Amino acid sequence: MSKFNHLFSLVNQTDSSVKFTCDQHTAAIDFVSGSCVRVSLYQNRQDILPTFSINPTNTFSANGRDRLSVEGFPLYHPTMTEEDGYYRFAMENHIAVTVNPENFLITVTQNDKVLCADRAPLAYNIDHEFGSDMVHYLLREDGEQIFGLGDKGGDLNKSGHSFRIETTDCMGYNAKDSDPLYKHVPFYLCQNSVGSYGVFYDTSDTSYFDFGREINNYYAPFKFFKTEDNCLVYYLFFGSKLDVLQQFTKLVGKQPLPPKWSFDYCGSTMTYTDAPKSQERMNEFVEELKKYDLSCGGFYLSSGYTSIGNQRFVFHWNHDKFPDVKQFIDDFRAAGIEIIPNIKPAFLVNHPLYSELSDRGLFVQNPDGTPFVTEFWDGLGSYLDFTNPEAFDFWYGKVNEALLDYGMVSTWNDNNEFDMKDPDAQANGFGETVSASRIRPVETYLMNASSYRAQIERFPNLRPFLSTRSGGIGVRRFAQTWSGDNRTYFPDMKYNHNIGLTMSLSGFYFYGHDLGGFSGDMPSKELLLRWIQHGIFEPRLVIHSWNNDGSVTLPWSYPEAVDSVRALFAERKKLMPYLYNSAYQAVENEVPLNAPAFLYFNDEELYNQSNSMMFGRDILVAFAFDEGQTQVDAYLPSGADWYLADRKYRGGQTVALTIRPEDTMPYFVRSGSVLPTDVAPYGYGKTEEELLFTVYPVEEGSFEADFFTDDGKTFAYQNKDCTLLHFSVECNAKTVTVQYQNNGTNELIPKVSLVAGDTRTFKVKPKEN
Repeated sequence: MSKFNHLFSLVNQTDSSVKFTCDQHTAAIDFVSGSCVRVSLYQNRQDILPTFSINPTNTFSANGRDRLSVEGFPLYHPTMTEEDGYYRFAMENHIAVTVNPENFLITVTQNDKVLCADRAPLAYNIDHEFGSDMVHYLLREDGEQIFGLGDKGGDLNKSGHSFRIETTDCMGYNAKDSDPLYKHVPFYLCQNSVGSYGVFYDTSDTSYFDFGREINNYYAPFKFFKTEDNCLVYYLFFGSKLDVLQQFTKLVGKQPLPPKWSFDYCGSTMTYTDAPKSQERMNEFVEELKKYDLSCGGFYLSSGYTSIGNQRFVFHWNHDKFPDVKQFIDDFRAAGIEIIPNIKPAFLVNHPLYSELSDRGLFVQNPDGTPFVTEFWDGLGSYLDFTNPEAFDFWYGKVNEALLDYGMVSTWNDNNEFDMKDPDAQANGFGETVSASRIRPVETYLMNASSYRAQIERFPNLRPFLSTRSGGIGVRRFAQTWSGDNRTYFPDMKYNHNIGLTMSLSGFYFYGHDLGGFSGDMPSKELLLRWIQHGIFEPRLVIHSWNNDGSVTLPWSYPEAVDSVRALFAERKKLMPYLYNSAYQAVENEVPLNAPAFLYFNDEELYNQSNSMMFGRDILVAFAFDEGQTQVDAYLPSGADWYLADRKYRGGQTVALTIRPEDTMPYFVRSGSVLPTDVAPYGYGKTEEELLFTVYPVEEGSFEADFFTDDGKTFAYQNKDCTLLHFSVECNAKTVTVQYQNNGTNELIPKVSLVAGDTRTFKVKPKEN
């Protein structure tokens, strides 16, 4: 073997895999499905860490999964041909994968055009030609567009930029430029002139992407991935952008359906729990809700409830602040509000439990067995090592004892970036010691898994609600997330919009932001209203703050604007049946709750749109992001007609809207849809729901629509104890006819209307069996 010239030989072939070797190197391709392949390059199989990301069977294993396992994959049997020493594998949809055994170069074609290809003459770091890390170089097409990577800031299109894949506590980050942020998701979508494909690198190690920032005179234009891992395991997905995203999300495991209350406005602020009499301040919050007649589903309880002095000690209740915790929880639940308590995975060295945990060896450790100590909130502390089964069980017990025993049913898993880069920090690794810096997202995953297990075993009939700030893609199987400690400035709102859509394009469908901004000056009235206008169209509707002057950002921060806030919250309630149904579709069918319109429509103009997004599959909404702006241009995708109230617009055009900060939000509804809304009155304590289904017809033809609802909190829907309406709509020049059928066991005779302005004869009837 010589530098830059490594000849691989085919040594093994099955119906769904091929394996090549070159000296001590093994390169393998597994045909996961007809539109997905897994490529692996390694020296010693025994040294490959397990994966906590891939989970096609959606089964929990505390030890993870063999990274080279094919369990649960549908597997595909490609047709192989050999010509001139090259191996060609024919897959579905005119995709072909060709392997050049010289340096193991892979080329993927679609309809005989190059869709993606390894960079010649060498794409992998086989004999240290490119340094000490594992690397993968791909050809880069001029003008290609890149989307994904978790919670990355800046523009939606990441082409031309470079990023680090690593989790960090980046409080007060700049949403345009700061990197890295909180998530570890080495997955991206690429759109080029031939089609689209996705790549997921299955690793928990710190990694890097360069999408064209670096150029080199000796090579054709390229992009590359680099990782500190000792092997390379990656998946290639082919199909439309939506197909690629859905293949990826199905491979990493299903999201749980959140309880319905979590989609209502949820309050939060650090100021209340930092106050001397926190329980009184919290009760004042409920009184303000009553005063302003506002609904609230939950409250994210910041970590001040655990304080001793100015420091925070997880699982410790400060009873001077909260003299009667059980009464506090009961009072909030009586008001219809669930408490979501903040918990952190590090214990300060002066924590009352620190010595016990140290003696039991439950922390990440130094080589000599002492706790590894690092910076944490207001001091030094040690991270619990969740790869130690005893630590996993300890956390499970404390979640029960300190939280669930009081009646809480949720957890807010925070500050869980496990910021340890020192190679001396060692994790138990389930008995196989491993550098903690290599498995930081795994620790986050297991923290959430332990919290989830405590909740699901304590309340087996209730769907658990967890929120996590950090993690790899595997945490989607337990928790929702948000964009972290953002800033209270207009530009950050604009780029948080992009961060949210980027998370959605990376598989985190249940997300949101701290509306108004978390860190910085008290947001202006205009900024707060603009944030709320945006937030009512996202899964997580939370106002949370830690303002520089100690003020609190709340719906009534500006009394003169409360009527506008209330109207926006009422708009959210009206759309709740649609949102909840979209959440069900996200869980069952992997359809994002929010996405850029180009995920669904083949309209090149959509790539130039940065102020809009799809809300569910049927609503398009455009926003104002600039201070003082009132005029908003909404581009309507071609391929559909769009309704704004009772007016219909052809797709492919731009519509000018006037949207003042104090206004409710206009939105466009796609033709060929049935929109469920709640037309019951909005307000504090009002829980009744009155469903109305509005048909937005096409001019000629037929379409179908589905609607789901249930009790909002249990798993009964999995046994069809729910409402599952299926609508079939036929349209012609004179009539619009709707037939419906309920495939659930909860009876519902829908009230259905035709969109105002359509004068055709309208007929509604149940479908005959």
